[in-house]
Amino acid sequence: MSRRKKTRKPVELVVDQLELKGSSGIDADGKRWIVRGAAVGETVQAWPGRKGKARIFATTALAPDATTPQCPAFGLCGGCQFQRMPVADQRHHKSALVSRSVGELDGVTVHSVRSADAGYHYRNKIELSFGPHQYVPEALKDDPELKKPGSFLGFHPPGWFSRIVPLSACHLAEPEMNAVLSVVRDNMPGPPWNTQDHTGVWRHVVIRKGEGVLVTLVTTSSADPDQVRGLGEKISALPDVVGVLWVVTDRLSDVAEGDLREVLYGQPWLDITLSGIAFRIPYDGFFQVNTAGAVLLFDTIAEALAPTGGGTLLDLYCGVGAIGMALADRFDRIIGAELNPASIVCAKENAARNGIDGEWHAGKVEAILPTLAVDGPRWIVVDPPRVGLHPAAARFLAAQEAEALVYVACNPGSLGRDRVILEAGGWVLEALWSVDLFAQTPHTEAVARFVRK
Repeated sequence: MSRRKKTRKPVELVVDQLELKGSSGIDADGKRWIVRGAAVGETVQAWPGRKGKARIFATTALAPDATTPQCPAFGLCGGCQFQRMPVADQRHHKSALVSRSVGELDGVTVHSVRSADAGYHYRNKIELSFGPHQYVPEALKDDPELKKPGSFLGFHPPGWFSRIVPLSACHLAEPEMNAVLSVVRDNMPGPPWNTQDHTGVWRHVVIRKGEGVLVTLVTTSSADPDQVRGLGEKISALPDVVGVLWVVTDRLSDVAEGDLREVLYGQPWLDITLSGIAFRIPYDGFFQVNTAGAVLLFDTIAEALAPTGGGTLLDLYCGVGAIGMALADRFDRIIGAELNPASIVCAKENAARNGIDGEWHAGKVEAILPTLAVDGPRWIVVDPPRVGLHPAAARFLAAQEAEALVYVACNPGSLGRDRVILEAGGWVLEALWSVDLFAQTPHTEAVARFVRK
């Protein structure tokens, strides 16, 4: 005898706080549900799901201070969630989210949230996808014209990697990047990659902005070279473009990565200057996506480290070495450690380019630190990926001695978890900052200063 499927009734929520991946509100029974795409202060109806998550199907009341979204694709693409929410309110609630995620804050100095942009046109990188099917919202599902296959370029809607929300511009991207998007749309190549049956050719366009614009066209190996080069030539005619690249991949996973087939125009790198340091980033290298926000973040890290002058900075999980190099004039010695060897090669090249005398090591942090001879005072900064520190690395760092340990977290929840291990080893959370690098989304950076008891 089969089990009868439980019928779930919709819930009504007044959204009252931000969450790590959205926002949430409490239903009539007092249960909190996490939803996606609702601003604080809105009343929504949602279908309850598993693990305390629900899916909105109607917004019955906007917040009293609701703003008008700038982007016509808001609510459809998988990027922005809070364009109906004033940016100042977003940042206030993000600060509260960081505080909730980190844990008990008695005796901790909590600083006001910081930001470096007005909420739009701050991203220096976007990744767009090609596809044969556009996403059709519920209100337009009966329009047969919208269901016809074609060639579309844009972002995926939440949870729909087989559909595309076509874009004429991204309102988070810098204007020079949207000029590239316009050229590609006006000369739409094909056939587009189909994530369902793995047919087609054109997969992604990656646009990055620094001292110029770098464009990467991602296709399968069966792409027509003349078509790729023709589109590259049109893009290269834009005044701000410094490089156009052709990258090839036949992997089934929907990621904008592959092997560099050809430099169609210009250079395969991007130059970005932050805090007086000139960084050269490979076309596929990681860097902060908010340039002005990165400067503010580095200044906040310097404030949290509070160096007294001299000594050694251990820049752990250093990536391409940006934090250590930006703060190099405050220390006698910089030592960076990073698991990715390609990032360390980039760090060494950038250090030499800027005349910075540092050490950069590739490998696991817990394996590298015991091999280093560090005399005199030292400070530690850790900037791990979203998942946070590996437990072994956290326990190792918990046993280290330093003037201060500064933890930079793109996921405040990971910081809250790792804090327990650090404090078990004798560290104490002394101060906490929030730096908003990602307006219109629930993401924010947390900077925490730990000192020894």
